[in-house]
Amino acid sequence: MIFLILLAVTIVEAMIIYKIRYVYSRQPIWGIGIVIAVIFIFYLISNISLNKFLGAYTFGLASLNLFFLFIMLVYMWLMHQDQKKVNMKQEADFLLVMGNKCMTERIPPILASRLNKTIEIFKESTNKPQIIVSGGKNPYSLSNKTEAEMMKEYLLDAGISEDYIILEEKAMNTIQNLEFSSIEIHRFWSKETRPKVTIVTSDYHLPRTKLQARRLGFKVQYASAKTMSMLKWPAMFREFTALLWYDRYVIAIVVGIDVLYSLSLYI
Repeated sequence: MIFLILLAVTIVEAMIIYKIRYVYSRQPIWGIGIVIAVIFIFYLISNISLNKFLGAYTFGLASLNLFFLFIMLVYMWLMHQDQKKVNMKQEADFLLVMGNKCMTERIPPILASRLNKTIEIFKESTNKPQIIVSGGKNPYSLSNKTEAEMMKEYLLDAGISEDYIILEEKAMNTIQNLEFSSIEIHRFWSKETRPKVTIVTSDYHLPRTKLQARRLGFKVQYASAKTMSMLKWPAMFREFTALLWYDRYVIAIVVGIDVLYSLSLYI
């Protein structure tokens, strides 16, 4: 009987790991609700089980699920808060457009929304800023062009002069977008004052961008491009996994502590 319960718990946890992205990407509230229900059931089993190993196992899984759920909810809260705080207090000298994976010759909708926001800011600016388009070539893309090249073409089609566009074609992730673009800013900025930089990215991407910018010591403004719900929810889940990956060593330590603490309670 204990073996069957242990097997059932393992299958449920495996299904959560395998299917939660699918559920969350279609309706986040259902994904969150399912995880909360599973956490409650696992904690209940750990409390009523007379088998010490089963108690430790279910308690550990429940605690880990609760930990990851907490990170997801904090990320969602930060994203909501960032939308309230995003405003441009002063015109920028540089607009840094964060890249997004391009799998074909066409600009994907998420990247198009960032570029449209950039075009809007540029046209409303009295002192026209330089636009840095940042993104290298996705090795899995069907296009031979870098993200930066494709973004430049999009801006040119929108009527923005090539003189205002700076290409950064090496970056493959958010950290590199920021680091390599800062090199371009220093290369083009000749004044002694600090350049005013506005980072343009998607609403769901703001928390990670701001986190990495703070870690690198950047003082910048942000502009948020709205993402349609159908694309936003899957992107939000990817952001959650990216945040976990960035702090994977901390996550590994937390998992280790959870295992040891669970065993200490029941063995």
